[in-house]
Amino acid sequence: MIINFSVKRTIEEKIKEIEEEYKQTQGLILTEDDLKCLLYNKLNEIDELSEKRETLDPGILANSIHTEVSWYDRKGKLTIKPDITILEPENLSILHKCYEPDSNPPSKQYEFHGKAIILELKFIRNKTGIRKTTLDSRIKKDFEKIKGLFSRLKSQGKEDELFCYFVIVNKTDIKCKEFDSFINQNRKKDRYKIFYLTGKVKFLNYKKTI
Repeated sequence: MIINFSVKRTIEEKIKEIEEEYKQTQGLILTEDDLKCLLYNKLNEIDELSEKRETLDPGILANSIHTEVSWYDRKGKLTIKPDITILEPENLSILHKCYEPDSNPPSKQYEFHGKAIILELKFIRNKTGIRKTTLDSRIKKDFEKIKGLFSRLKSQGKEDELFCYFVIVNKTDIKCKEFDSFINQNRKKDRYKIFYLTGKVKFLNYKKTI
């Protein structure tokens, strides 16, 4: 089993490294996909996560880090796609449903069980920073989506099998008071943790209005 306290601590160290690198190289992240690729590469530096391990399918190996993996929502539809999912390869099948060797795979063409860590990313790149509209339409929307996933897992008695990191990267360090309140209320819980990172970019001739 690779998903444990030790690897979570290392993941958090890699997340923090991104902020320091971004401050030093402020053109490092231009898009949310840049952020995803950067974090994927950082996670791939962790030996336990990059190691190729045997899956439930004999002779087929897999690593632990994947992007855009589909999860079922409360209605049983594959609408939830965290940016990054870290899973345990020994609980993964790409040929059939888990523990049903004679079955066909589900529509997403893979299935896994057991513990997982997901990372939901947000990159705010506009010079006005995080406004209340940004908080409501982008950050809280995804936050509630992941809370729905936790709700579904809880109904199945599996709430202990998932942990989530919300990584919010702000190009500037401009943010509304509502965002500060949101972070203070939700920064760290039993099932998730929020990281707020900033590149500290300063726009010329811009006057803060929030």
